[in-house]
Amino acid sequence: MQQKHNPMTLKVMMAVGIILVLASVVMTGQVSAGTSTYGQMDSGTVPLLQESTPEPPTVDHTSLDILQGPFDQPQEVTAACLSCHSHAAEQLMETVHWTWEFQNDVTGQLLGKKNLINNFCISIQSNEPRCTSCHIGYGWEDNTFDFTEEKNVDCLVCHDTTGTYQKFPTSAGYPTTVEKEFPAGSGIIYDPVDLAYVAQNIGPTSRETCGNCHFYGGGGDYVKHGDMDSSLIDASYQLDVHMSPEGADMNCTTCHMTDGHQISGSRYEHDEGDWEGCATCHSTEPHNIASLNNHTEKVACQTCHIPEYARGGNPTKMTWDWSQAGQLNASGAPITTTDENGLVIYDGKKGAFTFEYDVIPDYVWYNGNVTYTLPGEEIDPSTMVNINTLLGDKDDPNAKIYPVKTFTAIQPYDSGNNILAIPHLYGSDDAAYWKSFNWDSSIAAGMAYAGLDYSGSYDFVETQMLWPTTHMVAPASEALSCQECHTGQDSRLNFISLGYSEEDVTRLTNFPPSTNFEDEDRQFIQENSPDVCESCHTTEHELWTTSTHSTDNVGCVSCHTLEQEGEHPQVAFTMSKDAAVCGSCHINEYRDWENSIHKQYRVTCVTCHNPHSQDQMTVGDYEISCLTCHQENAEEIAHSTHKAAGLNCNDCHMYTGDNTGHTWNVGSDTCLSCHADTIHQANSILTGEGTEPLEETVPVEEPVEPSGTGFSLPIWAGAFFGIVIFVGGAILFVRRDNGNGQEE
Repeated sequence: MQQKHNPMTLKVMMAVGIILVLASVVMTGQVSAGTSTYGQMDSGTVPLLQESTPEPPTVDHTSLDILQGPFDQPQEVTAACLSCHSHAAEQLMETVHWTWEFQNDVTGQLLGKKNLINNFCISIQSNEPRCTSCHIGYGWEDNTFDFTEEKNVDCLVCHDTTGTYQKFPTSAGYPTTVEKEFPAGSGIIYDPVDLAYVAQNIGPTSRETCGNCHFYGGGGDYVKHGDMDSSLIDASYQLDVHMSPEGADMNCTTCHMTDGHQISGSRYEHDEGDWEGCATCHSTEPHNIASLNNHTEKVACQTCHIPEYARGGNPTKMTWDWSQAGQLNASGAPITTTDENGLVIYDGKKGAFTFEYDVIPDYVWYNGNVTYTLPGEEIDPSTMVNINTLLGDKDDPNAKIYPVKTFTAIQPYDSGNNILAIPHLYGSDDAAYWKSFNWDSSIAAGMAYAGLDYSGSYDFVETQMLWPTTHMVAPASEALSCQECHTGQDSRLNFISLGYSEEDVTRLTNFPPSTNFEDEDRQFIQENSPDVCESCHTTEHELWTTSTHSTDNVGCVSCHTLEQEGEHPQVAFTMSKDAAVCGSCHINEYRDWENSIHKQYRVTCVTCHNPHSQDQMTVGDYEISCLTCHQENAEEIAHSTHKAAGLNCNDCHMYTGDNTGHTWNVGSDTCLSCHADTIHQANSILTGEGTEPLEETVPVEEPVEPSGTGFSLPIWAGAFFGIVIFVGGAILFVRRDNGNGQEE
């Protein structure tokens, strides 16, 4: 019997066979995607961040004909760069570095220097030629600048390795082609740039190239940022363990890694899901002490490891009063005044300033998002105006306590409309304040340029701006000690302003002065040491000598304080058994206890623990303190499978990864620690399987290689079936009748 076969069917069968052969190889390859380049980091380990520390160029740029020059304009260099790096400009034009604009999708605000008002130089709008000297482009002179023109991308400003490339401060991002002095009369000369020489000697970015803009933001070195200035270019180890050549010798892009010219880490939005910051190298548990690791949940690393900013020998500007600007000498030139250190504390063009060295930060909750007072938004001039507000509070699960520089200023505002003013400062026209020193005409011109209504009346208002502090990381030996925050006097942290209750503050500041004492504390502790107490309190002292408190140098007066001034024994020491006494140190245990049924029944720490030995309080033959109260459960437990396996109450009620165990809630992870392999086999309870002691039965999970599919097929099986289908299809195909499509 003859049967017709469609040629297309045969081809499909052959194709299926080939696909199955290939699929069997792919499915057994166990290829994983998205694997971290850093892997699991041990505490203190610094990885090789290959993505952020690029090797020098593999091509000798001095030998490239296209870079021999001469170049009359810097755009000619850009064209030469793009002839090889064809997508570089396209990538860079998508970055905040180019647009000076950032859309915060969380707050809905359009941010970036292009749009915002600050309380340093106030605004770039109408002042572009001066402000855009730090733009990574050429020619941004006004609001007609074409952000799509690739030739205006400045490749050299980031990739110069010669140290000779400079943009002129008032030339809209262009380097000078002739010798120029700036400021006038200062004696500071800007030399013409040899563009060909710089182009032939390009390389990776560096602290110098990034710092040329970021160290000098806000109008000069150490002005805007408290934690970034020129001292970081060749930082000492004491100043910054990361950037110092004596330390890790990191560049900026070691942490702020790049991908297609996009740079991670932003003050406008800090999303730890996209950028892990410190945890990239140090993990989320970088310490050997559990209580310190617990702090990382609510305290940013920077809070303890940046004890002060402006520590590199340079001060940072802390205040700026624009209302005092305008004082001129007899010839009509602005007056300047310097202090004993040569710092300009008054400038007739800009007003009065104050500077500080070695500044202790302020501390706020910060969840990674920030809102700004935008141009045109109404303000309340009767109170401090927050230019920006870092979002987050004590109850925000994503917020941590961060150190910040608080910068205050007095700046102009439209007193008729109650909005911050945008003055026209720089320019040769009569409306420019630095030419006419007329605030009214300056504000009128600046507001019109920005498209804002000006009422015709102005005044000055006090403003505040917060800058998160993330650089100038001190050596670990100089990190904050516990007592600098957990103290009732001169604490770095204002717990009330951070949202804590008075009860919380009492608990958080009742910290035992066991190390780093003040002189008067040291004397008090020596006079009331455990050895002194031993003469009367022999039993308590003996218990203490074998305790964890003794090992950690927590003495009697860490928990007991004099009830009033005077000498003991005439004056009694406190004997409080309140859980808050223990909670001042055992913070996480106290927090869990507060959510437990024990608190409801006023069962405190010393109900279960001997306060001197920290051992459990037991009665009779009971092994643990639980049965002292829960005696009705003793008989039931005695005949249980768990008892037969050698377990006690704590093995279940305090064994959890969710908290310290002081809620005494049994979690699913508790059961799985023993029964993970038999959880769905009910008869194992009867047969006695899986009843080994807890410490011997906690399963160790083997690492599982991720795969792209939910199943795998042995390679021989896939190949076998593929070959069968392929050969079968081929036989059918060759047996076709070439004339009429029929087969035998």
